[in-house]
Amino acid sequence: MGLDGQPGPCHGQCVGIVGILAVVALVVVPLFREYADFRRAWGLGPLGALGLTALVVPAVAIGVGVALPFAAWPFVQWGVTIATAIAAYSLAVRAAEAALAPERASSR
Repeated sequence: MGLDGQPGPCHGQCVGIVGILAVVALVVVPLFREYADFRRAWGLGPLGALGLTALVVPAVAIGVGVALPFAAWPFVQWGVTIATAIAAYSLAVRAAEAALAPERASSR
């Protein structure tokens, strides 16, 4: 409440705005950079790069499924979800790399 008795300018929305900005900073920006890297370094077209970047969706679904037994411990559940999603996405991208450019994948 402001000094005049009226709700403040955010009126409970600041947390929502901060949450949205955090998601953009932590998720959307790195995914956009990943998309740009697929376009630049891998030579993929827009649709191919978008499809490869979209593999993050099933990776998160795998993470959520693996973390279900930890529902009683939310921090553990989210940690397992994130770790599993990162691992699944990484494996999927490496498999795609091996299929698209076997000579580059084998040099790692």
